[in-house]
Amino acid sequence: MDLAGQSSSYNNEWIDYNKTYYRFRIGATGVYRISAAQLATLGLQNTNAADFQLWRNGEQVALYTSVENSPITADGFLEFYGEKNDGKWERRMYLQPQFQINDGVSVFTDTAAYFLTVNPGGNNKRLVNMANNLAANFPAERYFMHRIAVPFSNLYNQGFAGVVGLNVYSSSFDEGEGFTSVDIRPGSPLIATHSNLFVSNAGPAAKLLFTAAGRSLNTRNIAV
Repeated sequence: MDLAGQSSSYNNEWIDYNKTYYRFRIGATGVYRISAAQLATLGLQNTNAADFQLWRNGEQVALYTSVENSPITADGFLEFYGEKNDGKWERRMYLQPQFQINDGVSVFTDTAAYFLTVNPGGNNKRLVNMANNLAANFPAERYFMHRIAVPFSNLYNQGFAGVVGLNVYSSSFDEGEGFTSVDIRPGSPLIATHSNLFVSNAGPAAKLLFTAAGRSLNTRNIAV
């Protein structure tokens, strides 16, 4: 008898069970500071700043420390760029990854969990100060790429449905499931107006990417 084995990822491989993790939550994207006083409440006031490590969704988050290789001083801090939760991690829960219509909004919560720990082994991601050296006289860039994303969250689309007298939905995350805009119907278009687009004649043509899914088994056309 032949047996086939296959290893699977449980997405907890980042955890070191010999370490203590301090969890906190963030519900808005921005720059966040952990003060020395807050570290002291956790008993971490004598921890070398070089040993702090931060995690989100199983990936390390770069920290800025007010000192590099000594305990945080009384007026010192840790800083980092924190992001609220979105739907990017949830793509793996769908029957097919391409079935996710909107990865900008989580189907569960907009609050992300962060985990602070102490890792004396090194390889801790850092944001560092860099000198702004203008002596090289670099030429000015002719343009830059500006991106606007609109992850709608007006309605929740339950995804593909089989019609058996009534709509029956899969218990799995199916095609088109997730948060969407309001319904778009004949005579009721969706209009999104944006300003300050930083248009440059020196740059390439603009690009538009959108996703759409129906909420019923009708034949439809979409014009953009």
